[in-house]
Amino acid sequence: MKSISKSRGSDKGKSAVLIVASVIVIISFLAAVRFLSQIVYEHYDDELIVCLDAGHGGSDAGAASTDGKRLEKDDNLALTLKVKDELEKMNVKVVLTREDDTYISLKDRCKRANKAHCDLFVAIHRNSSAKGTGLEAWISKIEKNGERSAAKRMLSSLSDITGLENRGVKRGYRDMSANNYYVNANTNMPSILLEVGFITSENDNRVFDEKTDEMAASIAKTIYDAISE
Repeated sequence: MKSISKSRGSDKGKSAVLIVASVIVIISFLAAVRFLSQIVYEHYDDELIVCLDAGHGGSDAGAASTDGKRLEKDDNLALTLKVKDELEKMNVKVVLTREDDTYISLKDRCKRANKAHCDLFVAIHRNSSAKGTGLEAWISKIEKNGERSAAKRMLSSLSDITGLENRGVKRGYRDMSANNYYVNANTNMPSILLEVGFITSENDNRVFDEKTDEMAASIAKTIYDAISE
């Protein structure tokens, strides 16, 4: 009987040692994971990341020219892809909300930017009205870090290049309510909704077509300056 008791006591001791050893292994593993995660985070923290949002897409055509042949979604994507190319020349990582004629919800656009921890979100659109012309930008009513300054520089440069009227940086939403545009309200980083001329203006469309490359380079340069400051 004594030998059996001794054996049981020995087994309990071994179990306790194994439990302690297992706990030490788990703690060490978690510490290693945390350490490695911090290294990766610090690495990406030095990387410049921008989300470019080509407005509309797919079943959502956006605005249209007066003859109905020109769709906003196409102009938005064409300019966005050129801005992407210019930013990548500057070693900026670009996250696109869409790369082709696909419908993406506003919620998913913001989620992509937030998940990638982008430094800046820029939505590219064309404006529309019966007689409107020119360039404008929209930011949140409560400004996020530096977005107003970046938007002002962006409009000033684009106006110099195109000769189009600079309609200024505006806050909130066009109906002057307490609301913001969805992408400005639901992105964690500074965000700009850029209206690149009126698709309902023949002159604005002509300038858009003639100056697309120059506008793309200008937008990219302003973005780079804003996120690298």
